[in-house]
Amino acid sequence: MLARAGRALLWVLVEHPGPWPKSAPDSVLPSAVVERIDAVSHPTRLVLIRRPRDRSGTRPRWVLAWSNGVRQWMREGTLDDYEVLAHFPFESSARGEEPDVGATREAPMFLVCTHGKKDACCAELGRPIMNAVAAVEEADVWECTHIGGDRFAANLVALPAGLYFSRLGPNSAVTTVRDALAGRMSLDHLRGRAALSPSAQVAEHVLRETTGVETVDAIEYVRETVTTDNSTRVEMGLAGRDFRVMVRQGPPEPSFRHSCIPDSAATWRRWIVDSVDERSGHRS
Repeated sequence: MLARAGRALLWVLVEHPGPWPKSAPDSVLPSAVVERIDAVSHPTRLVLIRRPRDRSGTRPRWVLAWSNGVRQWMREGTLDDYEVLAHFPFESSARGEEPDVGATREAPMFLVCTHGKKDACCAELGRPIMNAVAAVEEADVWECTHIGGDRFAANLVALPAGLYFSRLGPNSAVTTVRDALAGRMSLDHLRGRAALSPSAQVAEHVLRETTGVETVDAIEYVRETVTTDNSTRVEMGLAGRDFRVMVRQGPPEPSFRHSCIPDSAATWRRWIVDSVDERSGHRS
């Protein structure tokens, strides 16, 4: 599952009590809102959220969360009507420009996919960890619609960093959330950081594995160059040190069942790290 976090710089979270059909959020929100978000030129993910227990609120909440792996921000507010979302500045927000809508949010959020109509694995495996992490003090946890990676359920995303954690059980989910609240990231269930390309996700993972750096916000810059042999050179600043990682994809692996949906076979390629070098004098 390493380096298969769904790409997203901007997360658009909209509270909706459900039920959520398989086609949610597209079939639930006004078409004008969905079309505006689909038109954004930078990776953007629209997700419906709901409280695990109390769904009686009359004014749904919304959250915009943005991160490029180095910087991040969050904004939040409430809605009188979902149509209002069509006027939000999604394009500039996806470029990293913090909008003046709503209010600044400092507290992290945790999303657990329980979208059973999309894939039964998400509900069957997501709800037990939802119940477990909802009891963690200070953790703002929400159920959410599909975030990708049914085959890796149970899945949890920590925002604003956009960290995907997968194949979680109740105990490992609680540990993951507590670490995130303390500004740390465990590699045990880390799938990747949504703000980074797959190659950069590989580089971050191997560098943290090599250095032991746990601080979530330790990345200082990321630069990528595709070489003539289709490898990717990832230059990354991490906790005051400079590294270069050479990453490439291996040959296709045998097909496997993709999710709980019957006949969902898929193939993938493993990531291969050819070299990890620490450098000096290459700060941007």
